[in-house]
Amino acid sequence: MRITTPNIRIAGNQKYVFCVIRKKWILLTPEEKVRQFILHQLINDHQYPLKYISVEKTITVNELSKRYDIVIYNLHLQPRLLIECKAEYIELKEKVLQQIATYNIRLQVPFLMVTNGKQRFCFEIKNEASTQLENIPLFEQL
Repeated sequence: MRITTPNIRIAGNQKYVFCVIRKKWILLTPEEKVRQFILHQLINDHQYPLKYISVEKTITVNELSKRYDIVIYNLHLQPRLLIECKAEYIELKEKVLQQIATYNIRLQVPFLMVTNGKQRFCFEIKNEASTQLENIPLFEQL
């Protein structure tokens, strides 16, 4: 299913974007802008089905409550790809990689991606080692 450009509205001097996954209006923060951009790429360019995409859910890691940005499930409903989105002005440094690695303690996905909309780094985790990938895997590879 192809989705059109993001649906944006202004209310009370603030911009909101309609999230096709969460099916509600979300305040358009710099991080949300990147998250929506990535969601549209996943759906339109990579043909990831909407029903296998999860956005902004709470997980517990080491007894702490955390919220991931995007998780993609495979056809067997197993989490397979974890994506961490940052605002464009945030550099993708070691701290961001540590954050996604911490989330993956709980999720145990084989594919990770971090992005700020301008840069993206994708990794495959196998046997406790990571390999950087050129791009995210196809949905069929999950």
